[in-house]
Amino acid sequence: MAGFALHKNRVFNWDGTAYRIDRIQPNGDLLLESTNDGHFSVISREQLLTEYGAGKISAKTVDVASATTTSLVPSFSRPLDELSEGVRNAVKRRKYYLESILDHGNPIFTPEYLKPLIGQAATEIGDLKPPGVITVYRWFRRFKSVNDPRAIIPRTDLRGPKELRQNDRILQLVAESLEEAFKASPQATCRNVYTRLLGKIDLENQRTLGGEPIKPPSLRTLYRLVERAEAYELVALKEGKAAADRRFRIGKAGVKTSRILERVEVDHTPLDLFLVDERTWLPLGRPTLTVIIDHYSRMLLGYYLSFDSPSTTAVMGALRHAILPKKLATAVIANLKTVNTWNCYGLHELVVVDNGLEFHSDDLESVAYDLGIRIQYCPKHAPRFKGVVERYLKTINYFFAHQLPGTSFAKFYLRGDYDPEKAALLTFAEFKQIFEKWVVDVYAQDEHRGLGKTTPWARWQESIAHHEPILPDDLRTLQRRIGLVEERSLRCDGIFLHGIRYSGDELGHILRGFGEGVKVRLVYDPEDLGEIQVWGPNDVEPVTVKAVDYAFAHGLTEKQNDFIREYLREQGEAVIDKVALERARYELAQAIEGLMINRKHRARRRSAALRGISSSKPSGSGLSTVANQDSAEVIKHTKPTPSSDVDQNAEMKSEDIIKSFQIKRPKDFAKNNFPVLILSLTGFVMENTTT
Repeated sequence: MAGFALHKNRVFNWDGTAYRIDRIQPNGDLLLESTNDGHFSVISREQLLTEYGAGKISAKTVDVASATTTSLVPSFSRPLDELSEGVRNAVKRRKYYLESILDHGNPIFTPEYLKPLIGQAATEIGDLKPPGVITVYRWFRRFKSVNDPRAIIPRTDLRGPKELRQNDRILQLVAESLEEAFKASPQATCRNVYTRLLGKIDLENQRTLGGEPIKPPSLRTLYRLVERAEAYELVALKEGKAAADRRFRIGKAGVKTSRILERVEVDHTPLDLFLVDERTWLPLGRPTLTVIIDHYSRMLLGYYLSFDSPSTTAVMGALRHAILPKKLATAVIANLKTVNTWNCYGLHELVVVDNGLEFHSDDLESVAYDLGIRIQYCPKHAPRFKGVVERYLKTINYFFAHQLPGTSFAKFYLRGDYDPEKAALLTFAEFKQIFEKWVVDVYAQDEHRGLGKTTPWARWQESIAHHEPILPDDLRTLQRRIGLVEERSLRCDGIFLHGIRYSGDELGHILRGFGEGVKVRLVYDPEDLGEIQVWGPNDVEPVTVKAVDYAFAHGLTEKQNDFIREYLREQGEAVIDKVALERARYELAQAIEGLMINRKHRARRRSAALRGISSSKPSGSGLSTVANQDSAEVIKHTKPTPSSDVDQNAEMKSEDIIKSFQIKRPKDFAKNNFPVLILSLTGFVMENTTT
């Protein structure tokens, strides 16, 4: 190694500027000359050594990229074990000759002096072809020029031409052929590219009559050209620029948070699991899960599960569940007990979401503004900006759902002969209890790699001791803030929303103050249309207004109401009266019953959505049975119009359909072996379980 020493004429870099030591004063000070402008300056030895210790001085001044002479060939700087065996042997040979000559003192480079020494060294190592005097002198000059033994390493890797021999036009045609071949098929081979290249060269030669024709390269040359291309460019050609950017991006530290609820992330996923209907035992389908996870602790704050597609309703349900203190699911599996508590609650500071339509709704922005929550949208096609929730959803599917009966796996080809619909055993309510058990007693209590040697539950408890979560003033305030937002005109007969009339004395002060036709702001729960929250133009707080027909609207979901209104339109009812509504309600119940036993999987999933089955209502809203005696009297002499899905199975009995799916689960299965099966599959700790 050449090293750095304070000698006269020594050149070094200091903060990017080259200096030369012109002279050393008797008191130890150094006179430095700037090689750029010739400016002289005096500096003490101690100050220069201090700058060296701070990493501001470097003795490397030669630009190896511009080295052309033999004495300036760059030394091999990588580890020596990367050298081939032949190169290592050549280095040992050169080193032995130089050491043998230097052992006799300062060498004199004359044939009379060096030949005997070279011959003696050749005899000692058994070299049949010893180097000449000029060759040894050249090795010695390289070593002394930089005072580094690496200078004698032969740079065989620098041999040969580095420039391409093909002209620019051929390289351009090769690039065009590559792009066209991979655009046609990502699995294109060099043979396909070569065929296109020959066609392009032939067409080019036809266009340039009288000129020198382009000589096509060989197939082997094309292989070498492709090998010289950067890996990024090849991936961009095969899979697209977005895929190449994802594959070759540099992973960085990511977002840092210092406390709980500072940053939460929201996303949806279809669960890789089929659930069954608790009445017919037919598979309903794969539910959609919406989760909200805390970035700092990795604790699940809230979730919403339903058979509907991702929607604003799901986001609102998950927000409501995340903010309020948790009440664990009703135990439907007797021997499955949750040991730990789920003490995650509070308003969030920042909510990170993607660019789904449900996240860009005015409803979510309005709710976030009312609750003082900031919304941050990730860049398009960049899920890594909310990687915590993405990884959590993968954990749920791969390490939880895939271990349960009825799993569909992440890829269909992984199933083999396994039929997830025939293996499905869990009802919605049972899965809800098992899922919360896994969240609280398994995931939250296990060591998390992203948190170091601690668990999400411990991280939450540690932070909550210093940062107490904030809740809304009361539950009523939260209910008034979270929901879907609409704007309607107030009339003397009240407010109409989705075909339902809302009116009461609560609206009197708005009507008297602003008159008929004033625009008011509404917030309503899509899972219960029994009442709405109404803001007048100058109201600080909303007023609660119930539906005129509260008995009909209470517990009615927005999807069910849309189904009823669609039925009324099909029947051509001119006036929406109680008889028509009750008839439609009965028709809805009948349609749901038909969809529940339908052979089509899509129909059964639709029935679950119409019944309002979700994490807040595991058993639905009860519309699948008509318990209202008045409704039965109204439709007693009216023959319902079956839906198209019901018509396809009008002659098939429900028992035959159930038998065709081979669902072999008795009604009392949950009381006997079912808890043992689930606990063994998920690794839960169970107390007082009997087999």
